Amino acid sequence: MTKLNPQDPHSLEVVTIDRVVDAMATFDVTLDKIEGRDDSATANLNGLPCLFAVLDSVVIVRADVQTDAAYSQADAGLFLAANQINSVALGARAVITDFDDQLVVRTERDISIAAGMTDQQLQAALQAAVDGVLGAQNAMVAAAEEMAKLGSAAAAEATEGN
Repeated sequence: MTKLNPQDPHSLEVVTIDRVVDAMATFDVTLDKIEGRDDSATANLNGLPCLFAVLDSVVIVRADVQTDAAYSQADAGLFLAANQINSVALGARAVITDFDDQLVVRTERDISIAAGMTDQQLQAALQAAVDGVLGAQNAMVAAAEEMAKLGSAAAAEATEGN
């Protein structure tokens, strides 16, 4: 275990990627550390690629799902769906970004970490974060489908009105 002050036997433990890996193992989830990095690991959870990264004061849990939509021809529906997700408390936030001109649906949650966080606290926080990130991805699918229906209905009304 890594401590704030290794010479002090009463020093508080810090959260490291190793502790995150161990905590996720209690849920029978194997995280694969990213080669050459000592702060991040990945896993496939429910078919979604998830990243776990430990920064100075937070652990980030993130799922990125690439869409078939080109960023240069982006439909507002995904952006509206992300706004809908972010307007309610789902345990994670959603953003639309791009990678190689393809839209990516990203859901993410930060876990505040402080020295002295127990293994049980870390496990509970990770479980809530993973549930939030996966739930937000599912909600994005539903919200995007609803936005597409609304867009189709609006287009049909506009066509009928002409």
